[in-house]
Amino acid sequence: MVQYTTAARGGVELDIAIENIQLVNVFTGEIYPAAIGMKGEKIAHVTQPGVTELAAAKRVDGKQQYAIPGLIDTHVHMESSMLTPEAYAKAVLPQGTTTVVTDPHEIGNVLGERGIRYMIEASRELDLRVLTFLPSCVPSAPAVETSGDDFTPEKVRELLKMDGIDGLAEVMNYYGVIHEDPRMTGILAESRQAGMLAQGHAPTVSDRELSAYLMAGVDSDHESRTGDEALEKVRAGMWLEIRESSFAHNAAPIAEKIRHLGYMPNICLCSDDVKANHLLTPGHMNHVARTLIKNGIDPITAIRFGTINAANRLRRSDIGAIAPGRDADVALVNDLENMTVTATWARGKLVGSEGICVRSQPRINPPEDFFNTVKVEKIVPEDFHIGIGDGAEKASVRVIEYDYAPGIPTNFFETTLPVENGLLKIGAYEGRKAPLNVIGVFHRHGKNTNRTLGVLAGYGITDGAVATTVAHDSHHLAVLGVDPGDMAIAANHLRDRQGGMVAVKNGEVIAELALPVAGLMSQKSADELAPLIETFVERIQETIMPGLNPIHRLIAVTLPVIPKAKISDQGLVDVDEQRLVSLITEVYPY
Repeated sequence: MVQYTTAARGGVELDIAIENIQLVNVFTGEIYPAAIGMKGEKIAHVTQPGVTELAAAKRVDGKQQYAIPGLIDTHVHMESSMLTPEAYAKAVLPQGTTTVVTDPHEIGNVLGERGIRYMIEASRELDLRVLTFLPSCVPSAPAVETSGDDFTPEKVRELLKMDGIDGLAEVMNYYGVIHEDPRMTGILAESRQAGMLAQGHAPTVSDRELSAYLMAGVDSDHESRTGDEALEKVRAGMWLEIRESSFAHNAAPIAEKIRHLGYMPNICLCSDDVKANHLLTPGHMNHVARTLIKNGIDPITAIRFGTINAANRLRRSDIGAIAPGRDADVALVNDLENMTVTATWARGKLVGSEGICVRSQPRINPPEDFFNTVKVEKIVPEDFHIGIGDGAEKASVRVIEYDYAPGIPTNFFETTLPVENGLLKIGAYEGRKAPLNVIGVFHRHGKNTNRTLGVLAGYGITDGAVATTVAHDSHHLAVLGVDPGDMAIAANHLRDRQGGMVAVKNGEVIAELALPVAGLMSQKSADELAPLIETFVERIQETIMPGLNPIHRLIAVTLPVIPKAKISDQGLVDVDEQRLVSLITEVYPY
């Protein structure tokens, strides 16, 4: 047994001393010269201010760099990196991240309990501390979509007993929580009964509805996109998880609104969804903190948000600070403004140095059937024709508009389009955010044969088609485009390849990103996958889908818990009311 107390009082030799550092004390907000002593996995001693040397078996010169606690990501979906857990750990450990709270609802919506068990087992022996919260919403919006499994309250009760489950993940069906839907009320009751922390998801929820959400027992949110929304939630006592992801850049507008308030105890940081290429550059939790700092948040405050506040939120006294008795999770940062991490220790082991993971991470290969999850029949061009019927001259159609307003990524508008030979002609549209695109969503989990069509504005596909099996959160096969022939080719290509993303133009595949594990992840390392992601994005931007963030446009249109307009395998979704609405609102005969 490691002699922690004996080492703390000096009775046995320390294993490692990190000397000559500037300690960022997250309890007091001070920075002062010190040294850190480790024994086994724990911090045994931290010297008094000004004492920078400490006897130990191994002494490391910190070169007067800043020593901060290991950073904590309070909400992430590892699958969104497109990496398996081992590759993910290798990417984030050198960035100073030592703990993540992961919600495996991406793979849970595809493979159910087996997918979650795989993620737990693949994470168990990593140097990265992975706290797995059980998905609360499989599917995310059961009234309007179907997924690969169905986590009822009864099933949640049993799954919460699973070895390796540390809490209940984001309660995405905020409408069901606020309006006391029996399913969501039951799931929250099971979480309370099990003594589990429940995480929230409450985009645009405000005023009396916010009070109802909090009264239901869900007290955190990572979906605030504006400073006003964030401040309202902090004022209400909610845990605000400031997010900076590949798809949602929330840190700057929130920082602008709260920077005059200084340190607040109920703010922490998260990444949510960050692709492999962005984990490498600009980084992980160090990037979230850096963004806050560059937008006026004091560096010590930003670090406290990402360390001790996060530990307090998670009810953990073993992480989040550099102090005796805490786990020896330490990062060295050469300057606090840029948050460039030069070395990381996780539970007393040096795991990252100069941006490189210096310890191998154990890899567990997925079961064979995880590579066979795209279960759809062959798709033909006619599957993308929007039929109106004979005798119609024109029709009014409900369109999903992208980038509608701050805090409201999508909304519906209606327009009237001509009908030719019984088919809607979307190419005739010349209004705002033209051209229109067609989207087809095909249930791919073998539960049913659902197929739905929609019309999009602002998605920016000018030619051909793009298809993806990453389509949050039920992850059906989604195909977006303007040419039915190319759309069919793209869909069948992913059907044959069993997952990923593909772009087609003039009948030819012009770009592809293979994601064979559950149609969500690659088995490549971040260094290998990052350039493939970047090449795919650059290729589609320069050929058929110009504009920023094309992957976000592809994967989020099917997410029926982000306001206000989405499409699922069952149809168009009014997110605020959690109901299906019609695509065609009126038909005008000749």
